[in-house]
Amino acid sequence: MKKVYILLLFAFSLSNVFGQITLNFRDNGLLPGDSSRTHEITNVAPGNPGENQVWDFSAIHYTGKTTFSGVKEDPALKAAGAGEKSLVLSEDGYDFTYISGENGYEETGYVNTAKMMTMGYTDPIVKMKYPLAYGQQFSDPFTGVAFYNGKSRIDLSGTYTVKADGYGTLVLPDRLIKNTLRIKVDKQSLQIGVCGSTQSHLEKYYWFAPGYRYPVLMVSTTENRYGAKEPVVVTSAWVNLGQQAAGAFAAGTDPNIQAGTGENSVVVYPNPFTEQVTYNYLLRKQVPVSVELYDMSGKFNLRVEKRQMQSEGLHTGTIRAASLGLTPGVYYLRFTLDKQVIVDKIVKI
Repeated sequence: MKKVYILLLFAFSLSNVFGQITLNFRDNGLLPGDSSRTHEITNVAPGNPGENQVWDFSAIHYTGKTTFSGVKEDPALKAAGAGEKSLVLSEDGYDFTYISGENGYEETGYVNTAKMMTMGYTDPIVKMKYPLAYGQQFSDPFTGVAFYNGKSRIDLSGTYTVKADGYGTLVLPDRLIKNTLRIKVDKQSLQIGVCGSTQSHLEKYYWFAPGYRYPVLMVSTTENRYGAKEPVVVTSAWVNLGQQAAGAFAAGTDPNIQAGTGENSVVVYPNPFTEQVTYNYLLRKQVPVSVELYDMSGKFNLRVEKRQMQSEGLHTGTIRAASLGLTPGVYYLRFTLDKQVIVDKIVKI
């Protein structure tokens, strides 16, 4: 039995290692001709960093506001090196200019015609380096000059830091997306103009998923402090699930499961757990469901949910260790979703 237990742990650890994704130019680089529409949601907490996270955004609310974005080549700009392209990303009234290549991309400036604003970076911001996997990070200093109405000048300098700080499962109202990689962006900057100075701190989180070229979710908080005044905080968040599927990620197959397509899916968290464990299962159609909990010996067996018909969509449940008298050890949750059986190993500590 001990040998079997060791083999199970080894297999579990391998699944964690190979379940991670790596961002790369082929599958995640800016692609001329791409366009998408993001849907704004009420701001949510980004959750925790780390391995095997479950970011539960099943209760998000859409505001009804959408933003269009598109990528195109700009032949008027000259790329910095062989194999690189000059691109323009149009988004929410801004035209951002980028130099993009196999090793990543950098922002060289932007224009907002409606606000009569232009920005040119004397030292561009490196916004992405490829490949990028969990645990990796980079920082890049930048400087630039902005003009309002073609006259008012603002000098800008700061540091842009990117870190792949977590991976795991993303839970949305209509789908579970496994093997997502979270990217944290931290931008610290100082703006100096004729009217004074502004300290700015931008913190953004992006979730990348297999089968999607661009982030599927973004959460942002910006704090601006004008001189000695109290800081002004602005938050925003959006979902982008309508984009066309990209090529295969470095991790391989596409594990995205949503209502109405593919197989049913299950996620259990936190794991390991101390006091309670939560489980979510997503059904692609109405089917009979039962949930059982048992230990490695098979002696402890509890029917958590009796077999009954469940509707299409996302369902959730909680198991409390104290009420069931669970002692530290390894347990298994067995989900029978119609004819499909899914078994998840959980560890009580």
